[in-house]
Amino acid sequence: MPTDREPRAYDALSLHPRIADLAALTHALVGRLAADAAGARDDAKRREWVAQQAAARGLTRDDANTPFGNALDVLERGPEDGAARALARALAAQALAHHPPSTPQDDERGAHDLLWLAAHTEFDATGLIDHALGTSASPLWAAIADCVRRFDHGTLPSLGRGEALVGAVALSSASAASERAATLAVEIEDPMLLRVLEARSSRAPVDPISGEMTAPPRGPLATALLALTGLLLVARAAQIVARAALSFRRPGEVSVTTAGDVRVRWRVLLLGTTLREHDVIIPRAALARAEREIRLAGASLYAGLLALVIGSYVGVGTFVDGVRAASPALLGVGLAIVAGGLAIDFLLGRLVPAASGRCRVVFAPRSGPRLCLGQVEIARADALLARLAER
Repeated sequence: MPTDREPRAYDALSLHPRIADLAALTHALVGRLAADAAGARDDAKRREWVAQQAAARGLTRDDANTPFGNALDVLERGPEDGAARALARALAAQALAHHPPSTPQDDERGAHDLLWLAAHTEFDATGLIDHALGTSASPLWAAIADCVRRFDHGTLPSLGRGEALVGAVALSSASAASERAATLAVEIEDPMLLRVLEARSSRAPVDPISGEMTAPPRGPLATALLALTGLLLVARAAQIVARAALSFRRPGEVSVTTAGDVRVRWRVLLLGTTLREHDVIIPRAALARAEREIRLAGASLYAGLLALVIGSYVGVGTFVDGVRAASPALLGVGLAIVAGGLAIDFLLGRLVPAASGRCRVVFAPRSGPRLCLGQVEIARADALLARLAER
């Protein structure tokens, strides 16, 4: 299972300008290691081979620098610290992403090699398979489960218990493979493998929370600017019209997988017809923050802005009357728009949900947009967040 470093190293490599060459070089090296080619595991010959391959691609040592160390150093002599180990695993995952299996035979061979490499080398990509392949990872997970099953049945002599244990840990740790791990747990007999698989599958599932996808809470400055420009009223009015006239909805559900990842699913409905469906998984290691909004969040901000609006109207009106200039009616209309936007936004976004015992829950990944589920029962939100914190 990846630590926090592995996903960050993988993301850093994804932005590297020479990632295609680094992934190709890593793919060739791990292929030699898995095949036990002559000299592949000899340190001197390995360094010479990597240097030759890098030169052939015009890849200099400076080109291979990353925030987690130098990729050529890791490929030549292996990692020397925790950051370099994360880089080695991320390189192996990038090699998988750039050279994915394309046939059932590729999946079978790839699963075999992944498990062997994870058990015997520093290039363990099993914790980053979902990062590398995304929704296309299912066939490879099936092949890994089959490797574990065949080892347990004694029909896969090329892999030992170490590789099978690596496969069991990978299956039970990945959210996309949790169902396969649960199925495998009732098929195998090896006590060690069974212990690994049942440790995950026996955990009580976390009840999902349901509600409606909404925009994440705004900060004080954004709220004030939107209110003063009148955009807040326009946006809220558009939402009311869309819901009332077009039945626009975004029902969603958030669950915590057996691996501790957050899964967010929602649909976009218009006039009762599903326009789009979304299914987003935020790995536990990539989740920066998960929290629910407190009751009547921002009440002091709204009260202060409304007081400013009222004070502006009264103060400017008095001033205009004092100098006997034009009527302050136009100013009053503008400030009424600001006040109306604030009142509607506070009513729909804060007061009504809080009064009904509901709240918004925000999930913020380390990179990417925040996801927010509104109209969630407070007790269920607290239960899910507590279980997520335990994991």
